[in-house]
Amino acid sequence: MRPLPVTRSSAAHEWTDADATQPVVIEKIAHNPDEFMRLVEENDRIKRRQLVYRSQPAWELVEQSRATGEPIRALTLPGLDGQEVHVEVTGIDLDPSGLSGTFSGHVAGNQKSLVTLAFIRGREAFTVVSPDDGVFLQGHPREPGEVLVASFDPDKYLNVPGAESLKNLPTLPSK
Repeated sequence: MRPLPVTRSSAAHEWTDADATQPVVIEKIAHNPDEFMRLVEENDRIKRRQLVYRSQPAWELVEQSRATGEPIRALTLPGLDGQEVHVEVTGIDLDPSGLSGTFSGHVAGNQKSLVTLAFIRGREAFTVVSPDDGVFLQGHPREPGEVLVASFDPDKYLNVPGAESLKNLPTLPSK
């Protein structure tokens, strides 16, 4: 079922090596012609894109937390090329079922960053904005347990006239 082979792995993730900005690779990961076109058009606003398989999706963390009674204080998201982003969780909003919800927080040790993760069943989407580290990542859901991780150019990706640049993210209060 996996469209691309794994070339790197950790306890939580498996990375593919294919350049998911190339049309030949996009053909393998796109579900239909509309998605193919959207991914090709997005290429102008991103630096790189890579398919990553997640072995520890968010709903499993919720299930573990409920079983042990321990709150979720941290989670790990995939970056590119075997890199992982360790997140300090500061906010959680869950559906009573635990199968969908959102997490918010910041990159561990960096209060001047912002991380969000939304999930429904096995599908997840996330954003990591850490200007001090030069990290601007967007994770788009593909199939359950699969995410397309893109490094984006903040000057191109979310260019809203009159809006503050993502490079000037304010320091967020901690809990």
